[in-house]
Amino acid sequence: MTETPLDRQIVVDSYALAPSRLITARSFLVDRAVPDCEEITLPGRDAPGGAIPFGLVDRMPPPPARRGWRARLRKAPGPVPLDGDLGMDCRITSPENWSHFLNIHAPLAIALMRRLDLQPGGLTLILPAATPGFVLKAAAHLGLRTQCAAGAVIGPGVAFRLGLNITIPDRRRWLEDAGTIDRLWDGPADHLPRHVFLARRGTRHVTNQPEIEALLARTGHVTIFPEDLSPADQFRLFNTAETIVAVHGAGLAPLLYRHPDAPLRHLVEILPCGHMTDFYRLMAQQVGCRWTGVRGRLKPEYVRPAYRLDARIYREHSLDGFEVDPVALERALGAG
Repeated sequence: MTETPLDRQIVVDSYALAPSRLITARSFLVDRAVPDCEEITLPGRDAPGGAIPFGLVDRMPPPPARRGWRARLRKAPGPVPLDGDLGMDCRITSPENWSHFLNIHAPLAIALMRRLDLQPGGLTLILPAATPGFVLKAAAHLGLRTQCAAGAVIGPGVAFRLGLNITIPDRRRWLEDAGTIDRLWDGPADHLPRHVFLARRGTRHVTNQPEIEALLARTGHVTIFPEDLSPADQFRLFNTAETIVAVHGAGLAPLLYRHPDAPLRHLVEILPCGHMTDFYRLMAQQVGCRWTGVRGRLKPEYVRPAYRLDARIYREHSLDGFEVDPVALERALGAG
């Protein structure tokens, strides 16, 4: 290889996020005499762009060693040869996470393949040795070649660097330009429901789920846990459903791949107060779907830190279970 590493770049345009609607649980914060839901207009903002440097390298080093005495006792994994002509080391930013892989690594790999004029299968994504099978199946569904490795990978590769302030708003355009969105489209699937409640088990679960399920059942929504579907059907679900009510989380990741002709018209995202984010609000606007947010009930321990604007509280309550006000959810469904 004669090229200097990271001597090229992918320019990422910013994206103008339009104002959106967020509905809160009923409380006396609205009126001390009559509790009601607050209906908040989330302001528009620019999702930042920037640049992603990349370049060609002769060898892909092992990822940083884990810390701790147990890790030091383990024998360092040896190098392995690259399985393919060119590799892309994706062992950063947790590619084992379903959402991270679908929303970061896969779109970037597809963009790099176009810029390097590679044919399908011409780039091998290097993933951690313990990558779950469902992530590997998702990669295969997208036509991406993978190799799992714990140590260095010997062979030519493409290296890249992601900035912390880049939200990669261009990733939808990368998928469209590469024809990925059209290639995955085969129309709505008959075996999947048209109205869906995407629920969660364990972390960030809805603590009054039976009440919410009963409410949604009246409008024809079928409860689905994403992990109960095959990876391919998780993609098909977003090309089949007309309305989706979903708890914020990785189950929403295939939204990025929704086809413009898909019937999905309204996404209601249920967000816990401990993890407010507009990640999927941005994505819904990019794929042409109406978005309405529903915020769960406040917990006392959330209130004081929320007014300390220098507090590092992003992850402190991110995975808490939480309760949803059914009236707030009914209001959100009516917004569609």
